[in-house]
Amino acid sequence: MTPLGRDDCVALDARDTPGIAALQSRFAPGAEGTLYFDAGSIGPMPASVPARMQEVLDAGWRIGRRRGWNEADWLEQPRRIGTALAPLLGAGADDLAVCDSTSVNLYKLLRQALAIAAPRATIVLERAVFPTDRYVAEGIAHAGLAQLRFIDGPAELERALVPGDVAVVALSHVDYRSSERFDLKAVSQLARRHGALTLWDLSHSAGAVRIELGAADVDFAVSCGYKYLCGGPGAPSILYVNPRWRDAAWPAICGWMGHADTFAFEERFRPAAGPARHLVGSPPVLADAAFAAAAEIWRDADPVALDRRHRCLGDTLIALVEQRCAGFGLSLQSAREHARRGGHVAFRFEAAHALVQALAEAGVIVSSRAPDTLRFGLHPIVTRYLDLWEAVERLRALLESGAWRNERFRRKIV
Repeated sequence: MTPLGRDDCVALDARDTPGIAALQSRFAPGAEGTLYFDAGSIGPMPASVPARMQEVLDAGWRIGRRRGWNEADWLEQPRRIGTALAPLLGAGADDLAVCDSTSVNLYKLLRQALAIAAPRATIVLERAVFPTDRYVAEGIAHAGLAQLRFIDGPAELERALVPGDVAVVALSHVDYRSSERFDLKAVSQLARRHGALTLWDLSHSAGAVRIELGAADVDFAVSCGYKYLCGGPGAPSILYVNPRWRDAAWPAICGWMGHADTFAFEERFRPAAGPARHLVGSPPVLADAAFAAAAEIWRDADPVALDRRHRCLGDTLIALVEQRCAGFGLSLQSAREHARRGGHVAFRFEAAHALVQALAEAGVIVSSRAPDTLRFGLHPIVTRYLDLWEAVERLRALLESGAWRNERFRRKIV
């Protein structure tokens, strides 16, 4: 491969479609001189968020107070944000709701899947899945509501399904360390052939790579809202229910916002239609205001163009690291093929934790996962090719100097 230079990265940025440039302008810039590639934290902030938040604080809270519930769109935001995000995830306009946290929504949908699939009561999940996914399933099993069956990768899935007792296969779409991506459609079809439902955690793929929940015939899905989707710190989670299960089974948590007629205050619970039945309490108005600003950007984005750009960003990063940092102990951990990669690109490095801290001091924000994974999160709108060049040059400088070996980089961070 012909080595890439700085001018090549500038040319790639110039080649981007006007649509991408317009979307980039709708995000606020980060700290000057700092390059953000954090795959496990908070996505960039939409530029309109401060004004939206101030409007809620002033017109809604300070002045409107109780009237805000009637005069503003606070109660509709869980549905409206879901509708705005639906095209990005290949879902129908009424198939998503935005509420609660990823962990809570995992619990809700695991319980719904178990109710639908009864008397089957086995949950299949990966042994090394992100901890919250496993913990939620363990809590359900501990309560005597399910049994767990673990697999150590996709090759073991069909064997785990053969006994015929599996209610739901609950998988992370993307491995949070290596960025290995499951094939949504193939796995969902395999599970269905064995009579099992599927529940996917999209937290490391939603907003980064192409997702087509409807075409893949996924049964259920969740995703956090604060990473690539840019909903802000503590943003609500996304909950997806396939239309075939819209009205199947009561929700695991029956709250007044999930009632068919919220303000009727009836004595007995009647579940609302579709994902709305999984709403529980009053929506987090301030968090929803921030997420709504991001959802408006995603509503105007072309998922195909974003996926194409994300693929090129990933391929460029891999090429730059392998060309500019060869011989320093870095090796590609992610798949080389874009179709098998999630939102981030992972490299192995023996002292990844120390190198991440040294990079942060050099103005490059990445993340690590034990024992030896270095993760570069690539945002399909905000990340520029020139950012990749500059980040890899700073990385190379650290590796050449050995500065990452300094004792101060040995401290533990999140």
